[in-house]
Amino acid sequence: MKTIILTDSTSDITKENAQLIDVEVIALSVVFGDKSYKDGIEITKEEFFSLLENSDVNPTTSQPSPEEFLEIFEKCKKNGDNLIYIGISSKLSGTIQSAKIAKELCGYEKIYIIDSLNVTSGLEILVRTACTFRDQGMHADEIVEKITNLVPKIKFLAMVDTLKYLVKGGRLPKVAGVVGGALGIKPLVSVNYGKLESIGSARGQKNAFEKICTFISKDPIDETLPVMITNSNDNQKKCEFEKFIKENGINHDFLYGEVGSIVGTHAGSGAVGIAYFTK
Repeated sequence: MKTIILTDSTSDITKENAQLIDVEVIALSVVFGDKSYKDGIEITKEEFFSLLENSDVNPTTSQPSPEEFLEIFEKCKKNGDNLIYIGISSKLSGTIQSAKIAKELCGYEKIYIIDSLNVTSGLEILVRTACTFRDQGMHADEIVEKITNLVPKIKFLAMVDTLKYLVKGGRLPKVAGVVGGALGIKPLVSVNYGKLESIGSARGQKNAFEKICTFISKDPIDETLPVMITNSNDNQKKCEFEKFIKENGINHDFLYGEVGSIVGTHAGSGAVGIAYFTK
């Protein structure tokens, strides 16, 4: 009997890293008009952002069906393994609900479903921590307890170039769309209790980075757990962000993430952020 860690593609874990930490990934889909692509399988990050910038069609996203989860769960049941699924916030997607339906259909008690109440790098650091616990020899019950207790401690803070995609996708109210409309204004967002929220704005990138550092100082980083810097199709901005926060006393052995097509549908290009656990 072994313990399988499963997540979904909104974690933005690359194929290489998924193999490295031994985690399985179920894909959501991004839809441009009448064409649907499995995130990370049928479309790469580079292909997605090229389509986003050049297509006249606004993309949408869709969750995996219960049947897709059921296929994975039935295999786990046949092998007598434990399976822990750690998924995108239930307040941002119905993916967790699909997993719950599949578990009921499977009728297997050794499937555990954890709502991360987060997304992208906030979800990835939780998954990575679960893999570490598994590799330390912890039983599935203990991993689930520890990971569930860590969920409220995740902080995800980001600067985006525009809120228009988040508003169009229904992830933020329309009134938030006025933020960032003026030249040089950089909107700031955070995931709070599972929902994406606007937490203000700043004039210019430097001021935005300063505000993120201020937020971090109010909820300091637990340096014993993973810390991840992520970007949305803008590696240069990621480097500038890392340099800035290090110069301002936030120094860590950072992990690096890149936003994929599902989160990119709502964030657009040019976002940069940090995910960590509070002390």
